[in-house]
Amino acid sequence: MQTGLECLVCFVRQALAAARRSTDDEEVQRKVVLRAGALLSQVSMELTPPENAVSLYRMISEVTGREDPFAEIKKKSNTFALSILAAIQEQIREADDPLRAALHFAGCANIIDYAAQHSFDAARSMEECGRQTFLIDEYPKLHASIKEQPGCRVLYLADNCGEIAFDGLAIQELQRVGCEVTLAVRGRPIINDATREDAIFCGLDTICPIIDNGCDCPGTPLDSCSDVLVDHFRRADIILSKGMGNFETLSEVRAPLFFLFTVKCVRVAEYLTNLFAETGISFAGQGEMVFIRQQKS
Repeated sequence: MQTGLECLVCFVRQALAAARRSTDDEEVQRKVVLRAGALLSQVSMELTPPENAVSLYRMISEVTGREDPFAEIKKKSNTFALSILAAIQEQIREADDPLRAALHFAGCANIIDYAAQHSFDAARSMEECGRQTFLIDEYPKLHASIKEQPGCRVLYLADNCGEIAFDGLAIQELQRVGCEVTLAVRGRPIINDATREDAIFCGLDTICPIIDNGCDCPGTPLDSCSDVLVDHFRRADIILSKGMGNFETLSEVRAPLFFLFTVKCVRVAEYLTNLFAETGISFAGQGEMVFIRQQKS
């Protein structure tokens, strides 16, 4: 999925938000915004938005002197998720289809995103999760794929902090139906995306093997990822991709992909509306939940 003009405006907005999170010094904040504006002329519209975001966030870290401006909020997100994990787990156990329920909660938790063009209330989102539905729901295709491939290898691509705790519940349910799961996280801090440190903090190292993508992109651009990630990607029977950034970077890739995320920007909303034009379904980019199989043949 290529970068659109809306993304350029979003990059500057993200720069200001990250600068304010990093420092109270208005002169430093101003410098970040001006540098972000200058970077717009270097943006490649052929690249995906997450790939273009890499240089932006590297610049923010350089100017502010904060390697990980989101470190505090990431810890708070993880701690919040762990505080309600037992209650969510109980609901999953009581569900008619625990795997579907676990993936539904994991999808709800994808609302926790500090780069997207929206405000959110994580606690309220998780509390109301049972009343939310997927606008596009292709979970039956995942279920069928698992049944057709006993012992299938699943590569689970994580997205943000907080939600990664609920990813752990989904991974456990995948394992219960016979899947062999490997979790992939970001190689280095970027926005509030989960790294190995976050996965371990949430206890996922006790559940399954963890690898990282070898880069600091808020997505999974295969050309920039480590050989380890690419090898797991190519050998996987099923790739479960969480989050909008992973969708943006993998939407054109031919692979056994399933995308689970909430739609949080107009650019992705427009892309999905066009992709599913035959169904008459339209997206507004205001938190619609989707579970879709890769549409590219």
